[in-house]
Order: sequence, then structure tokens, then C-alpha cells
Amino acid sequence: MKKRMVKLILGVVLTAISMVCLNAVIVGNDPYSPFVGNASAQVGDMITDSASELLQSAADAFLFLNEVEIADRNGLNVNAALQRVDMAAARVERALRLFKTIITTGREAGYEKRRISKLMDFSYAQFAKDNGLNTEMMGEVSAYLERGNVLGFYRQHVSNLQRLLDTLTSIKGDLLAGRRSDNQVLWSLLQQYNRTLLFGNYASLVFYKI
Repeated sequence: MKKRMVKLILGVVLTAISMVCLNAVIVGNDPYSPFVGNASAQVGDMITDSASELLQSAADAFLFLNEVEIADRNGLNVNAALQRVDMAAARVERALRLFKTIITTGREAGYEKRRISKLMDFSYAQFAKDNGLNTEMMGEVSAYLERGNVLGFYRQHVSNLQRLLDTLTSIKGDLLAGRRSDNQVLWSLLQQYNRTLLFGNYASLVFYKI
């Protein structure tokens, strides 16, 4: 369990670092937001803030998993683990609130047609192939963007964040009861962060490309 968990943590951390190096903010940042008027800048700022919260949440979650890893030696430090999970959950909750506001703002403003047309004309499969991206994940992203359904994409991201928050809340409940969550729950936490980060990053790469 220990070696596999360490490899997973390392893999997710390296993925997150590579996303930053690609100059693509994690949750679908678009330098020219596909909404009209002042909403474009407002949405862009909120997306940046939400991305920051998600990345910091991931860092806290990885530190929590580190507490789990070293527990084999001295037993689980429940207070330290609980502090990390609390912080991770609070940051996901803030990211979630921001994206709900983004959806409301974008819906009220309406789409900027030129940007939406570019999304609809984009070759997602070819882009994935040319850049060595995961075709399954790109398929999930393109299911929304190739139809110009940016708000639908944002709603799916909200769903991903809510699922992540639910998992963190479950882990917190276990810690408050003085126990460690099952391995399956811990694996699920890693997988959810990985998928949520990649889902946003793939959209971000598309937005920057067009």
C-alpha cells in the first residue's frame, strides 16, 4: 500500500506542476472568456481564484496522505491529519462557491458568439493526438465544448468539486471518530483530485489554443 500510494501522490503532484509550467490554469482558464461585456473579466478573475483554491486544497490533501503514510511507524497523528483535511475541504468549498457564481454570471451575460464558434470548430481528437493527451478525458471535455456548452462544462466541474468535497467530509468524519478511512476511500480521493485537475486543464489547453 505504502509504495503504491507514494507513486500515486508523486504522479499527481508532477501532473499539477506540469500544468502550471504549460501556463494553463487548472480549471479551464480562458484569456478571452466566452461571455459578453464586463462578465468576461469577472469570470476570468473568479476562475483564477478558484484554480488557486483547488491547487492549495490538493497540496493540503497530499500532506494529509503523508500523515497516513508515516502512520505505519508511529501511529496516525489524528490531529495533524484532521487539520490537513479541514483545510483541503475548506478550499474545495470556496472553489465550489466561486464556480457557482461563475455559472450565474455567465448565464446572465450570455455567450460571445465568435469564441463559441471557435470552440465548436476545434479538432479535439487531433489536438489530443498531437499533444499526447488522454483521449478519454479529452472526450469528456469535448462533449461540452464542441457543442459550445461552456456552462455545461462548468456545471460538470462543479459536480466534480462537490464529489471531492463529499469524500473529504467522509474522511473528516472518520478522523473525528478516531479512525483512518478505508484504503479505497483514500485511493478515491487521489483519483478524484487527478480527474478534477485534468478535466480543467484539458479545457484550459483548448482555450489557450483557440
